[in-house]
Amino acid sequence: MKRIAIIVALGALGIAFAAASLWVMLSGERSARAVRTKFRIGGAMLTLASMISLTSCGGPGDEYGVSCYDPAPPIENDHRWNQGVANSELRNGDKVVLFYECRFGSEVKVSLVTDDEGEDRVLCSQTYEVVKGGNQLEFTIEAGDYRGRAQLCVEYDKYQDGDETTWPMGGIFVAIVD
Repeated sequence: MKRIAIIVALGALGIAFAAASLWVMLSGERSARAVRTKFRIGGAMLTLASMISLTSCGGPGDEYGVSCYDPAPPIENDHRWNQGVANSELRNGDKVVLFYECRFGSEVKVSLVTDDEGEDRVLCSQTYEVVKGGNQLEFTIEAGDYRGRAQLCVEYDKYQDGDETTWPMGGIFVAIVD
């Protein structure tokens, strides 16, 4: 809202600046008052224009909260499971499809993990080679004799300060049944 008000005020000052310029021309450039008015209006326009440029970085609607002096957040790879997998009942041998948008990196690891008394236990995992752009990955559930709640997790390579590390990207909960 502030930005719109500044733009409207800048437009009004533009009209006033044009009128002051016409006044200076009609006075034969001899009226000190006309020149002084034109300079004051021009200064106000420059101030408002700089206010617009300062508010253009980030702001209340910016999901990342980036200001002009903050670096942009790193790009992220994106994934989504096929419809209806979250909170599903899955069996050994079931195949689950993952749609993976790769923006960087070359590998993605999909795992079926359970919480075993506070420790993560990997029931099965598969590493996939991915290419930049869209990938469709098929993951087969192999939970052995485990039955209960588990999480399908995705991890991918992420580069930070020149070092390659693997980052968990998140997952969804499922139930392993007979």
